[in-house]
Amino acid sequence: MTPSREAAALLWRGILNTDPEAIFRLEVSRLLNRNWADRLPQPGYMGARYRPGGLLFVSMNPGAGPQGGLSAEDQRQYGGLQRLRDADESGVRAAFDELMLVLADIMPGWKIHRNFVAPVLSAAALDLSEVAYVNLLKWRTTASSGLARLYELSWNHHTRDQVELLAPGRVIAIGSDAGRAFRKHYATPVEFDSIPRAIGNNVGPAGRAALARIAGMLPRSGPENPHESNHQKTKAPRGLGLHPRG
Repeated sequence: MTPSREAAALLWRGILNTDPEAIFRLEVSRLLNRNWADRLPQPGYMGARYRPGGLLFVSMNPGAGPQGGLSAEDQRQYGGLQRLRDADESGVRAAFDELMLVLADIMPGWKIHRNFVAPVLSAAALDLSEVAYVNLLKWRTTASSGLARLYELSWNHHTRDQVELLAPGRVIAIGSDAGRAFRKHYATPVEFDSIPRAIGNNVGPAGRAALARIAGMLPRSGPENPHESNHQKTKAPRGLGLHPRG
């Protein structure tokens, strides 16, 4: 069973239409506000082939980006975000699918993807289209520490709904803080691991050790028969065969 992309489109659109002051109140000052784009949330990515029981990456919140906050990739993404935000009922699914295609194209260029997501995908022989990725906090912030209250407010407002819709079988948190926040708020049993993250989305010794451990435990998803064609591959959810780690 595939998570309803119509339901995801509506949920993502709802997040995009959220006034951050209504969620965070006094804490809203923690959000970056350099330009209009900083106040536009980034709800996340759901691959076209993602299935319940699949792999979900969770991270802290979007990086600050360039000083101006509007790189060429930002502009592509923000255009898709705006179109989904403003879509009516008849166009919301198409706008959602368009945004997911944009993200699938630009995410491999992100440092956090290259350093953390790509090694896991390679180890499991997974394609980006088979996984999902969400930030616990959808807005850029003035600082990367002390975000526990913002995580909690976001979780109660919409992040819980996203995770419940995705119904992952395996969650990998990028960053220790994101891992602790996720474990605090998500009580449903799920295979879990986290990858410590160094400043600047770099991989330090602890991160390299975690990636090696995960790579050694993840089963590869490719067909047993190397000549099996893509259309013969099963689409049933795969158990990822890992045990929760704190």
